[in-house]
Amino acid sequence: MNAPRHHTDSHRENDPAYDVLIRERFDQAGVASDYVGRKNHQQTWKNRRELACIDAALDGIANDSLVLDLPTGTGRLIPMLLTRGYRVIAADYSTHMLGQAEQYAASLPIAGRERVSFQREDVMAISLPDRSVDVAIANRLFHHYPTPALRRRALGELARVSRQRVVVSYFSNVALSALRFHLLNRLRGRTPTDRVPIWPREFAADVEAAGLRIVRTHAVRPGLSPQTYLVLRHQR
Repeated sequence: MNAPRHHTDSHRENDPAYDVLIRERFDQAGVASDYVGRKNHQQTWKNRRELACIDAALDGIANDSLVLDLPTGTGRLIPMLLTRGYRVIAADYSTHMLGQAEQYAASLPIAGRERVSFQREDVMAISLPDRSVDVAIANRLFHHYPTPALRRRALGELARVSRQRVVVSYFSNVALSALRFHLLNRLRGRTPTDRVPIWPREFAADVEAAGLRIVRTHAVRPGLSPQTYLVLRHQR
C-alpha cells in the first residue's frame, strides 16, 4: 500500500490526520502478514545488523528489567529481549500486528515466553503510567513521521513512561543511500512522502525538546545506510 501523501509545511506539521493515516496504513491483516513473510523474521544481513544495534543499545540494562517494545510489529525483537532476561510489553496500535506477534512468540523454542504480555497502544498516547518501564524501544517508527511536531509528541510519550533509557531509530541524511534517495526523487520530480532521511541535528533537536539527550549512536552501516539507532536518557 502506498504511503499517504503529505507536505512538510507548517500547516501540515500539526495536522493530527496524518498520524491517523499512518496507524490505519499498518492496521491491516495483509500488511501484518507481509511483515512476517518478507520483512521481520527472515535472517537477512539487514535484520541481523539492526538487531545487533539494538542489542548494543541495551548494554547495561539488568536482567528482569521491564521493556516496552512499541511498535512491536510482528514481534521481531521478542526473542532477543527474552534472551537478555527481560520482561516485555509487546505493544502496537495494530491488532493485526499484535495477533501475528502473539503467534510468533508462541512458536519460539526458547524459555521465558510467559514474560511477554501483549497490549494495544498508541505511541502518541501511551496508557502506561509515568516511569512505569525501565526501557522504551521504538524500532523503525520515526522515519514515518515527517515533521518535528509528530516526532516530538511520540518522543515525549516514550520519555514519560521510561525510567532508565529510550532506544529509537531514525533515517539519517549522513549516508550515501540518503543522498541517492533525494537525488532520485528530485530527478523524478517527486516530493517524498515517507521514509525521508533527516539531518542528525534536526532529530537531536526533537530529542532535546522531549526532555531527552543522546548518549550513544549506533549506525547500521555507517556512511552507507540511513538507519541509525540512538540511546536516549532523561536530561535530569
